[in-house]
Amino acid sequence: MKRIGREFLKILVTVTLLYYLFQKIPVQEVFEAVKSIEIKNFYLSVLLFFLYYGFFSLRWKFLLRSQDIELGFTFSYLYILISFFFNNFLPSGLGMDAIRSGYAGGRKDFEKAFGASLMERMLGMVGMMCIGIFAIFSLRIEFIRLAILYFLLIVLIGGIYSLLVSFKLEWLKKKLLSIKFLNIGESIRVFYHAVKIYSKKWRVILIGIVYSLFVQMTIICINFLLAKSLSIDITFITLIAYIPLITIISLIPITINGLGMRESAYVFLFSSYGIAQEEALSLSLLFFAASVIASAIGGVVFIFIRRSDHKRKIDSSINSRL
Repeated sequence: MKRIGREFLKILVTVTLLYYLFQKIPVQEVFEAVKSIEIKNFYLSVLLFFLYYGFFSLRWKFLLRSQDIELGFTFSYLYILISFFFNNFLPSGLGMDAIRSGYAGGRKDFEKAFGASLMERMLGMVGMMCIGIFAIFSLRIEFIRLAILYFLLIVLIGGIYSLLVSFKLEWLKKKLLSIKFLNIGESIRVFYHAVKIYSKKWRVILIGIVYSLFVQMTIICINFLLAKSLSIDITFITLIAYIPLITIISLIPITINGLGMRESAYVFLFSSYGIAQEEALSLSLLFFAASVIASAIGGVVFIFIRRSDHKRKIDSSINSRL
């Protein structure tokens, strides 16, 4: 019942945010913008998602190996496709992490694989900020506000990392680990152990960040193609500054697959740059549509991929974290 209540709350937040946006921005204007897209660039953006999955798979495979979990690129790619497909219906990215970790680690190494997946998210955010900070120095407008936003993110992520490395405040540790909502406490416990392990592996961390740069640049290229398909006048360097912030905001696990949060971030940030709100919302919706179309192949893979009895045994572990 508690899980049903949480999912209902997320659906409610998602619907509320989308309702607010469509009350603020006329649906007809969004429809007209989407109707006039250059279809060639849209198709190219869908295809580019498969390159994104490739870089994502390489980064994950590398981090798994550092945890003594050997997984070939082919299976890494297939498991990523499956997890992205299910991510369309799951309330947060943690469900996606649980699915791919279950495939990669099975019951025996599930926790190690899950820890690697959570660490991958942390390195992904670091990579995003590295790209974004580099870009804002090339932008004269909105420099101060963007710089403040990135500074706050650095403080937040740096604080979380420092807290997890030391974790000397026992009362705070107990409070965090006891959080039942979305199994946050259990995820923090796994992530804490992963951070303790990776904090001694700086070479792994640095290489993981490099992989993250490729992952994030692919997402920016996808947005650039979609912006061109909508005839939105925006430079590539501007997207480099804004997209990392939007990506991080969409990871906040209070809506279904970031829907609503992502659209609000697109509208808020890009409208401040001078882009019409209906164009910003159209760009966000096209990005979501392209990601859903590309990830649909994961559903086909899920049906046909051979799962051993060993893999079937981890379903209960996965379900406990969804």
